[in-house]
Amino acid sequence: MVRGLVWFMLFGAASLAFYRVNDRIVWDICRRERRPYPQAWTFSPYWQWRTIVGGWYTDARQAGLLIPKAAATAAILMAGIGPVVTGVFERMPG
Repeated sequence: MVRGLVWFMLFGAASLAFYRVNDRIVWDICRRERRPYPQAWTFSPYWQWRTIVGGWYTDARQAGLLIPKAAATAAILMAGIGPVVTGVFERMPG
């Protein structure tokens, strides 16, 4: 129970970091392209498509956020996969 709560909190923290890094990337793109910064960019099909299509890591590099973006992505993956792996190891005999 406690372990699940810890993993949940880690996933929440990783998600917040991931969102903040992406928010700063969107802000930098808007600044470079002289676009208005959309407060609700997470709900915009344009920004969702732009993050998925690729080039998002190029945008992160241009914004000077490549290392934080890679770290936030790794944190999301580890916080998502970690509970599954620990659950498998818990159920193994021995």
